Amino acid sequence: MKKLLLFTFLFVFVALAACEFPTIEPTKDDDVENPDDHSGEQEEIKYLTVTEAQEMALKAGEEGTSEKQYVYGTVKSITNSTYGEMYITDGTTDLYVYGVYSSEGTLKYSELTDKPYTGDIVYLYGYLKTYKDSPELGASWLQRFVSKQGETDLSEYNQVSIAEARNSEAGSKLMVEGVVAKLTYASGMTPNGIYLVDNTGSIYIYGVEVSGRVKVGQKAKIAGVKTYYIIDTELTPATTYGYQGSIQLQDAVFVSASDEQYEFDKSWIEESTVKKMIETPLTNNITTNIFKVNAIIKEAPGVGFTNYYIDDLDGSTGSYCYSLANGKDYEYLKQFDGKICEVYLSALNCKCTNSGTVYRFVPIAVKEIEEFKMSDANVAAFALEYYAEKQFLKEYNSDPALEVSTSFDNEFIPFSGVSVSYESLNTELVSFANENEKLVMHINSGNANVKVKMEATYNGAKAEREIELFVNFKNIPDSITVAEAIKAEDGTEVVVRGIVMSGTVNQTGFYLNDGTGVIAVLTNAETLKTISLGNEIIIKGTKNHKTTKPDTMVGQIYIADASVEVNLLGDHPFDESPFITNLSFEDIKGLINDVMVDQTTNVYQAKCYINKVEGSHSTNYYLSSTIDGKDIYLYAGSGSQYSIFDAFKDQEVTVAFAFVNWNSKTPYRACIIYATNGETTVLNNYNFR
Repeated sequence: MKKLLLFTFLFVFVALAACEFPTIEPTKDDDVENPDDHSGEQEEIKYLTVTEAQEMALKAGEEGTSEKQYVYGTVKSITNSTYGEMYITDGTTDLYVYGVYSSEGTLKYSELTDKPYTGDIVYLYGYLKTYKDSPELGASWLQRFVSKQGETDLSEYNQVSIAEARNSEAGSKLMVEGVVAKLTYASGMTPNGIYLVDNTGSIYIYGVEVSGRVKVGQKAKIAGVKTYYIIDTELTPATTYGYQGSIQLQDAVFVSASDEQYEFDKSWIEESTVKKMIETPLTNNITTNIFKVNAIIKEAPGVGFTNYYIDDLDGSTGSYCYSLANGKDYEYLKQFDGKICEVYLSALNCKCTNSGTVYRFVPIAVKEIEEFKMSDANVAAFALEYYAEKQFLKEYNSDPALEVSTSFDNEFIPFSGVSVSYESLNTELVSFANENEKLVMHINSGNANVKVKMEATYNGAKAEREIELFVNFKNIPDSITVAEAIKAEDGTEVVVRGIVMSGTVNQTGFYLNDGTGVIAVLTNAETLKTISLGNEIIIKGTKNHKTTKPDTMVGQIYIADASVEVNLLGDHPFDESPFITNLSFEDIKGLINDVMVDQTTNVYQAKCYINKVEGSHSTNYYLSSTIDGKDIYLYAGSGSQYSIFDAFKDQEVTVAFAFVNWNSKTPYRACIIYATNGETTVLNNYNFR
């Protein structure tokens, strides 16, 4: 089959329903030999339309058709370029195809010399069935396809440099040319996108069909539509924080690729640091741009996955590599674990949650620095920026009695014994005092910006740095206990003092504990950014019950619309005396159906398993008395919200958990407060960094 040069294809995440596909009919020339006919005689084959195939699949149910069927349609999207998972359409109906193989079923899609892409007409042979109420065509043999390559009008696309593409308006049709610097991967190590670089900049192009046609080092020309991509579930917090989205090209059209190999141009790339990158304001959109940094690579093995972190030279300021393949796409980083490297680094996107934002990295190129050296003066300046300054908050509304360090070490650069002194330029509001051989900062009453001067000395070299603190001293208001708040009438405004104990999963809030009781507190993302786990705070909000079925269930007890009146700071342990510890897990399991009894302020502690149950479309977590049971469902928006507890896979652990009923359902769900195996304790830090 003649191989052509142009194909039109679409991104998986683009809303394709609005696209129009022509209704197609097979012609006499489309007749193919029946693969099951061994008589040597060719016979005319009747191909089902997608609509007819869907009807047959629904009738066949989960058992499927007893015989393979011939189906034809237009490729609407390809979701896996290794096995050829795709959606086909006849212009009226869409049908999922589990995978596409050669006409004899011996070669998978990625191994085919000639293969169909989006917009092509395919003629397939496979079993039809219904899986989880969705009709589909099983793994199919490709009988033939009709290429629609070359039908895209490239004159509609404006050829620009990559820098110009980055700065173009969303929706612009653009054509760019550059060197493929990086492939990104989806589950199963299927290529799903590329980084393209010219002598002006870099940009990410998403699509299994583009990434399946090029290799790193090839010079490629791609047409596409400029977009700012944000995952749907992160749209609300992204808007809150002013995140515009990841700079990308979508609806990409492969134009050409060279046979030669090239190094990508690095002359335009700015030298930076990991710290500067992650502190860049979101309004200055650096996504899919490449920076040159010195960084420490860290491997963090998990259960069934491996995370890789790119940290600055302090060993803690950084973020993780974005992976859809459980870290398999970054296995080459293992050789650099714990080493200082020269990294050409890009932030592919920004994760936005109620607790804040964080750039997610893609390393484009990595090289170990054999002997890293830093001058004494730079060591002193480094200690001030990365260690001394990080001790302070931007705002104080009470006296933190903060112990500050006067000496700093670094195991990576390395250095030790950098001496640091501190001086307040307004001692009436901010003062430093030696107390019990420790240097302690105190905040006095007042309302003003105060500068603090820091000086570091290392081997005779000195560095200075000034920071500005906002003193916004507040009087401590009268407050009630958590137990009193729980008993307050619904709709009552309450002022409550307690410790921020843990996060509320899939809700914008936290659990407050003062030793008299525990209550869920809902607030907004901006307020969450001002507090940390372990802080002692005084909040003001409205005591409430959340239920849509008051006649059949009491619902969730919580404090709504909470604001933080005073943050007394600190990293306080919470009091476990309100926890219910005298019931076995079996006893607790028997309570989950009592939804007319107020139980959402109860925290239970018992031995059980935290079971992760992976389905074809979702992952859920359960508490259970057995290693594979599903006794109490953990309330969540997605399974990833409880992934921090994967470390306890197949272990019976002690779990503290609260009952929840945010959605007026029976039975109660649960929210983990913490889990421990005696050696390791994992606290639910959802909503907190």
